Amino acid sequence: MTRSRLALSFGEKLDLDLVVGDAPPPATGAVVVPQDVHLILGEVGPLEDTRETPEQVLAASAQDRPKKPGSIVVAPAREGSPLLVQAIVYDFDHTPPAREVHVFEALLAAFEEARTRGLRSLAVQPLGTAHAGLDPSRFLGLLAQVCYSSAEMGTTLRRVHLLLPSPEELTRYEVLLQTLVERRGRKP
Repeated sequence: MTRSRLALSFGEKLDLDLVVGDAPPPATGAVVVPQDVHLILGEVGPLEDTRETPEQVLAASAQDRPKKPGSIVVAPAREGSPLLVQAIVYDFDHTPPAREVHVFEALLAAFEEARTRGLRSLAVQPLGTAHAGLDPSRFLGLLAQVCYSSAEMGTTLRRVHLLLPSPEELTRYEVLLQTLVERRGRKP
């Protein structure tokens, strides 16, 4: 796991750092991953033969309601693994498929879930930045805003890791984080 030398502190209460890896740092309480309204993104588990006919499967899936953009779905806890929080930020029936308001709402919901569960560390994958969605700088601004608000309002979280897929993305987000800090420093 590669960790950036850059980090952003929100007072003495909460730090945001950048890490590269497939898995979050040790002792991370939950991982927030992007998801779409039909829960089709990401890893798919093994299929089980339920002995249903294709017609029964189609009928059952037609009854499934799409999830609300901006909401979260918390997967059942797995022993020894961080909690998986799916942020519903994509709706491929719309263009663009991700909107700022939905990413912001999902981040707020994920941070509230972490507070409710008393978690001290949270890893967040970039939300809404793939599939011609949000610009990464906009996502980082939203994440920083939610970190700031959480620190001000009182949270159990002490560390938020932005979990990136590659060293190239780490470099990209380091530049974005530096730009964000410089811009905020110039505001009156």
